[in-house]
Amino acid sequence: MAYYIILFVLTVVFAWTCDGKTEVPKVTFFSFCLSIGLFVGLADMLGGYDRYIYCEVFQDMHENVNKGVFFSDEFLLFFGKEPLYGLINDVIAFFTPNRYIFILVYTLVLYAVYAINFYRYTKNPFFALLIFEGLMFFFTFTYLRQVLAAGIIWLAIPYVAQRNLKKYLLFVVLATLIHNSAAYMILLYFIPRRKFERKRIILFMVALLIFGISGVTKFVFSVSGDAINNSRIAGYADTAEFGFRIEYVIESVLFLFILLTNYKKIDKDEYTLTMINVYLMFCGLLLFFCKSSDGGRIAWYCLLGIIVVLERFCRPKSAVPLKSFITIMCFVLFYRILAAWGILLYPYKTFLTPGIRQGDFIEESYEYDHAYDNDKLYNL
Repeated sequence: MAYYIILFVLTVVFAWTCDGKTEVPKVTFFSFCLSIGLFVGLADMLGGYDRYIYCEVFQDMHENVNKGVFFSDEFLLFFGKEPLYGLINDVIAFFTPNRYIFILVYTLVLYAVYAINFYRYTKNPFFALLIFEGLMFFFTFTYLRQVLAAGIIWLAIPYVAQRNLKKYLLFVVLATLIHNSAAYMILLYFIPRRKFERKRIILFMVALLIFGISGVTKFVFSVSGDAINNSRIAGYADTAEFGFRIEYVIESVLFLFILLTNYKKIDKDEYTLTMINVYLMFCGLLLFFCKSSDGGRIAWYCLLGIIVVLERFCRPKSAVPLKSFITIMCFVLFYRILAAWGILLYPYKTFLTPGIRQGDFIEESYEYDHAYDNDKLYNL
């Protein structure tokens, strides 16, 4: 657990050292982001069973690519509706069948995309990274497709402010071909870019919460999955039938409170108003999907709005109390997932050392190739 805490503390130090006025050297920030990418990418099958599933499919792709077949029956079965992710698999599989190299290369690309986003949209990219670590970092260990799709959507958001539908649509399509759930982000383009009244925002969010509690989200998942013939998305309906995710509501209320108490500071230019819309979409999605364990994942595409707006609010010297609150809040969120996932994340181990972690029940249930147990690079 200590390694994760150290990583977060280092990010806090950089975030608070940067004043937002002096430009952060690009080499420094990108090097730090790629170091985090190495930390995640070198991990020995940490994060949950999804890694094993992705890796087993990847090795199947290698066998076909090795025969010169890029679009095999297995490719169409696994990636028929998300072929861009399949092509990424094929490209890496062309060079190696090793699952650890696949994860490492993929993760480094992922964190390069994140670094570009945070550096482009904020003056204190380390503070942006701090917020990211509190809300999404741990999911980059396991939800490989969706976290990359989110990063690609983030690259496209300025095109909404520029009213460039063709370029925005291109990025949405690319993201959708990695994970179909990204398709709904086309809606962002058609949301009016204006400073809505506080009362209207509150009423709209309350309405979304009521809809969420009513269970209508199960219907949304079911219809969406059927519409694109994606059984996986339709299957999300099963997670929206029972229970109530109070943490979604708490997060949404906190972020809405921060936004509305700083509402006078918001500029009315197209770019800022677009980011505010993304911010509000994030909060609204958490409320709407309050009965679904997959609601948080759906909202990842809008996380950039939270990151950019909060970073902007925290730039002035007078914002030290707010910056302190957000730092503490992000640590609480960071530690909550770290503690809850337990053996899925720690003790931390890289694939640079042989052997398996004791007590890893995911490895016991999902390991498909025990040749990796003693030689992680046996098929390099």
